[in-house]
Amino acid sequence: MFPKMIRMNESNQLEWDVDKDMLQKHAVTVMEGLGAAVETLHDSHFLNTVLFALGQTHHKRNIRPCMLKKMWPSLHFGLGAALGEGYTREVSLAWRKLYSYICLQMRHGMNNPDVEVDVTRAVSVKVT
Repeated sequence: MFPKMIRMNESNQLEWDVDKDMLQKHAVTVMEGLGAAVETLHDSHFLNTVLFALGQTHHKRNIRPCMLKKMWPSLHFGLGAALGEGYTREVSLAWRKLYSYICLQMRHGMNNPDVEVDVTRAVSVKVT
């Protein structure tokens, strides 16, 4: 799924070493994106607009919608490792629902790559 970071041959073996810096950068970007999604749950218009645009960006990188769900096992594992005992069944389910929502909104963008979106006009205002 990440040909610029990891290359596998037909025998499902690494052809060269993993670009750990690039992989880590992507992981940090994903986690920051998840954090931003949580922070903007109160503003569905803003969140949906950003996720739609993110889907369009992924489409341009030839990421297919079916590939999004393949990331959940890694995310689930990472959350479990980071949260430890705090990663209860209920917490896992909440994260899974959020991730499914994110994927759904991104798929809309991936399936509509030519729709013009102005993320700058969908400004989020934090409710306090």
